[in-house]
Amino acid sequence: MRTSFGRPGGSFGFRLDLSPVVRKLLIATLSVWGVQVLLGLAGTTFFTDLFALNPEKTLPWRPWQIVTYMFLHSAPSPHHSWSLWHVLFNCLILAFMGPPVERQLGGKRFLRFYLLCGMAGGLLTLLPPFQAVTLGASGAIFGVMTAFALLYPNMPIYILFLFAVPAKFVVIGLAIIQLLSAVTSSHDGTSYIAHIAGMLTGYLLLRGVPFVGRLRTQVDKQQEEKRAARVARGRRTINEILDKYNAEGRSSLTQEEWNTLLDESKRSHDGHRFSMLTCAKNTTDETTVNAKSRRYAVVVDFPLDFSQAHG
Repeated sequence: MRTSFGRPGGSFGFRLDLSPVVRKLLIATLSVWGVQVLLGLAGTTFFTDLFALNPEKTLPWRPWQIVTYMFLHSAPSPHHSWSLWHVLFNCLILAFMGPPVERQLGGKRFLRFYLLCGMAGGLLTLLPPFQAVTLGASGAIFGVMTAFALLYPNMPIYILFLFAVPAKFVVIGLAIIQLLSAVTSSHDGTSYIAHIAGMLTGYLLLRGVPFVGRLRTQVDKQQEEKRAARVARGRRTINEILDKYNAEGRSSLTQEEWNTLLDESKRSHDGHRFSMLTCAKNTTDETTVNAKSRRYAVVVDFPLDFSQAHG
């Protein structure tokens, strides 16, 4: 099965081409849900009680629930009603929107992204205003939807199979609905705050905190400029040493200058040459200089490591 969209100008279709991490997440989610169904039909809920996020038990007694809760979904239970739509919606969105996002981010980064969005939703439900026993991958799924809209903003998504709406507007609309629902709705069994946390975390992971992101860019630029300056100074030093070698011969180099060449050789990739000096054993002295490119090839009668060389 293959998906009908593979580029930003494509369309959101119905054929699937599951990426590796998305496939594993779907298998894990549906397998856990299957266990829930079987145990629920048997009249026991210990599995859900152990792995669902419970604000009274998660911290500090069951910290694993911050992760495990997102793999559980509404399932048959002797104590409460359930809805198939819960697991179905999350799996469908992950199956359709997850693969293109994973291909953009890479498998490992996508998995971290998915888990962090889900964990953010779980952590927020531990705060007193939002505390409730929570299960489901909706926080992670809303993070994936946000990533999809950021990476493919103009990808058309068909609403009710009739109206094509760009992904960015669909996600913006969902964000507004979640915010309004979190403020106005009563306790209807939906953790809107987890959805909002997942979307916000997804945005920040891809776009960064506005001011901090710009500051980080400036710091990286300054560090790169300093590194380039160090490299330039090192090249000038090597050029000066080799100019001296060319003009006055091997014996004119001091121990410090030999040590500089030794340090440069240690930084080389293969241990037998570096960009400006090539050495070979048991040959006579000769020097080749390419003045245009300022690259030197010096052939001398001692090993490259300079361990026995003296000025």
